[in-house]
Amino acid sequence: MANAPVPILIAAIVPLGWFVEQSGYVDAYYARMLMLIGYNVILAVSLQLINGFSGQFSLGHAGFMAVGAYLAAYPAITFSQTYTNPAAVLLFYVALAIVTGMCGLVLYGLFTAARLSRRLHPTLPIILILLLIAWLLVELARASRYEGATPGYLVWSRGISLLRSSLAGMLDHGQPLAARVSVMFPEAARGPMAFLILLGGAGACAAAAGLIVGLPALRLRGDYLAIATLGMGEIIRIIIINTTALGGALGLTPIPRYANFSWIYGVAIVTVVVIWRVAYSAAGRAIMAVREDEIAAAAVGIHNTYQKVVAFIIGAFFAGVAGALYALNEYSITPTRFTMDRSIEIVVMVTLGGLGSISGAILAATVLTLLPEVLRPVAEYRMIIYSLALIAIMLVRPQGLLGGRELWPRRRGPRAPSPGVEPREEPIPA
Repeated sequence: MANAPVPILIAAIVPLGWFVEQSGYVDAYYARMLMLIGYNVILAVSLQLINGFSGQFSLGHAGFMAVGAYLAAYPAITFSQTYTNPAAVLLFYVALAIVTGMCGLVLYGLFTAARLSRRLHPTLPIILILLLIAWLLVELARASRYEGATPGYLVWSRGISLLRSSLAGMLDHGQPLAARVSVMFPEAARGPMAFLILLGGAGACAAAAGLIVGLPALRLRGDYLAIATLGMGEIIRIIIINTTALGGALGLTPIPRYANFSWIYGVAIVTVVVIWRVAYSAAGRAIMAVREDEIAAAAVGIHNTYQKVVAFIIGAFFAGVAGALYALNEYSITPTRFTMDRSIEIVVMVTLGGLGSISGAILAATVLTLLPEVLRPVAEYRMIIYSLALIAIMLVRPQGLLGGRELWPRRRGPRAPSPGVEPREEPIPA
């Protein structure tokens, strides 16, 4: 993999994509299965960095996928004008970042003030935080009774309305400028530019969600971390269901389609290469050191929480990109596609392939995507056979299909001197 011609692989995807989707030789059903494998490869490899290399146990990957899917589908429907206005899409993400930053500063200030109250009493911060959460929930419940403007004493509701109007104002005032900027680019380049902005923006939003989840949750370990990430994934889904702009329980439709076989597998190759280079770099060694022994890692100067959060953010970013690809290849998306079952399915792929093996995650994602379809002729027994096959594999090979091994050479460090040859000392610059 170290010497793999990645640009050549990506270039070869284009004619292969034409053969799969447009030649007529590949049935639409099989083309659909190939695309599902591509999504699952991106999801499994990105979760491998979290669960396999950093040693955490996250059950919220479907939540990050949902963030990417919805925050790519919404601007694609509203602002892209069928992928001819990339500047408008970029404006949406910039405005969203500004509004989110304003909200984050307010919440961070409240959280910091609550932490400072520890000087008065050790249990006072948690009491204040719980009171803030209760205040927020009570206000939102009371504000839901008003159809028009909410009363001024409902501070949280008025604040949310202010943020919403600020986002709408920035988008409305920036649309004419965005249209003029988009016209400056060649017409053939606008579609790919808008699509890449959607992928990057959706991934960045999912990474921000990963940061918000990771900072408090990654101080936990084991089952507690799994429960926390599972809860955050469900919170994300419930927020989407109760957000009218995102379609609520009915989802978003119609989504203009742009992603295809070539884009999906091109992004899958990039994901594999990036995760591989991160995992087997100096930063990856630090992440794996935290996985093996947090006390020993801290003793040699490794910041445990920082390494966990970095792995979480990178994994969440690519989960968001996979969600964006999924949304921009579908006609519609609904919250039911991003449930806890989806998170468990991705965790099973990582565990079956072998914790700490990128090629194992790819192999397991392919096998577990195809296995239910192979068993479709025995539909009434399909899930029973599927479950028994998983149990049998984990009994025979509890370390997974590949364990911690890779199907390609890992990154090499500095070359060791030959036996009997003294290493040459480099002169020290003056």
